[in-house]
Amino acid sequence: MSSPKRVVVVGGGIAGLTCAYYLRRRGVEVVVVEGERVGSPRASSYGNGGWICPAQAGPLPEPGLTILGLRALVRADSALYFRPSYLPRLLPWLTRFWTYCNQRDFDRGTAALAALGRRSFDLVDALAGDGVDFELYKLGFVCATADPVTAEKVLRGLQAMRLYGYRLPERLLDAQELHALEPSLSPKVTAGFHMDEQWHVRASSLVEGLAARLRRDGVRIEERKPVTGFDSGGGRLRAVRTPEGDYTGDAFVLAAGSWTQPLAGRLGIDFPMQPGKGYTFLIRPKTIPRHGILFADIHAGATPLGDSVRIGGTMEFSGYDLGLDQRRIDNLFRLAREYVELEQPSYEEAWAGLRPLTPDGLPILDCAPGLGNVFVATGYSMLGMTLGAPAGEAMSEFVVSGERPSVLDPFRIDRFRLLHRRRAPATTARAAAP
Repeated sequence: MSSPKRVVVVGGGIAGLTCAYYLRRRGVEVVVVEGERVGSPRASSYGNGGWICPAQAGPLPEPGLTILGLRALVRADSALYFRPSYLPRLLPWLTRFWTYCNQRDFDRGTAALAALGRRSFDLVDALAGDGVDFELYKLGFVCATADPVTAEKVLRGLQAMRLYGYRLPERLLDAQELHALEPSLSPKVTAGFHMDEQWHVRASSLVEGLAARLRRDGVRIEERKPVTGFDSGGGRLRAVRTPEGDYTGDAFVLAAGSWTQPLAGRLGIDFPMQPGKGYTFLIRPKTIPRHGILFADIHAGATPLGDSVRIGGTMEFSGYDLGLDQRRIDNLFRLAREYVELEQPSYEEAWAGLRPLTPDGLPILDCAPGLGNVFVATGYSMLGMTLGAPAGEAMSEFVVSGERPSVLDPFRIDRFRLLHRRRAPATTARAAAP
């Protein structure tokens, strides 16, 4: 395929907008087609924690992890929740996920994500330097737990990143050291550690800032234009169809988050991916944290944003339902308030978003098989803000040159065809929610 002059990007979240940004920097005419308004609360880039954390970017399936105690996992107050009526549709994906819970695949996935995320901080700084206006906080990160065993487990799980040049703490902090470092923590916290290599953004500000910059650069962003079909033939895509007209291009990037998989399916592009729902809300603590905080005991994170803090966590498998389950939100709030002392005993702006999850925990960043001018950028899991810029930069090179950058080799779409050759892991352990 010759270098495209016009590219249509489907998706106005972090994945789509970063692809569009780097394509435009290469001189390509770009049109972004988005089913909602960019930055809409219905979009998954709106209310997430906004963490940029390449040193924590390990794949979701861990060695020995499997799903035991299914009865607990169908309780609505469980950190990891499977809606019972959705389980039959989820089982094939879960089976694939289980096959990746081994040391070999975890190590390969860690190496791939470490390489892709290496430029995250530099590229985010470059976005700000190029006039993209967004809230950026370079505060670092604290892991806070009620017992040293949990903190030690989290720190041990990060050690593989040392092989790829990431800095990690050598030891745990005790309660006195931890509270001196992070005064917002309640007395319940007794152990943890600190890392410098984490930033965070207000997620909505980054997507809105990218969109504003793209418009200034002449990129058309067509909002509230859901894609309803495609015009294809002869091994190529000619146009995406919306209720208000078609959008033609020389090349197309499908980057619509969790909705990428059903969209791609209309083109005969098949890959395993599931939406994993997460919940967030805002609280106002007595003391605003000085860092992003991972409460590893309850699988939740705290992101300080000015005079409030966004609490996020849980993983729910219930399909494409964006509805708020009040039981899950209330339970997350009940747990979080034990770790941070609040100014007011309530929360606001409850929100839910869908994480695009592949069974091996790695993104899909590739050209679609059988359609030489269609590219797929999805499956970022909980790493959208971390991987958005480096993935977008590499994908723009792929689209324009037709040559796959080596950093994208582990993220090929055809890797899932090898499932029948895989062996299930031999060891098991009780699952923990991400």
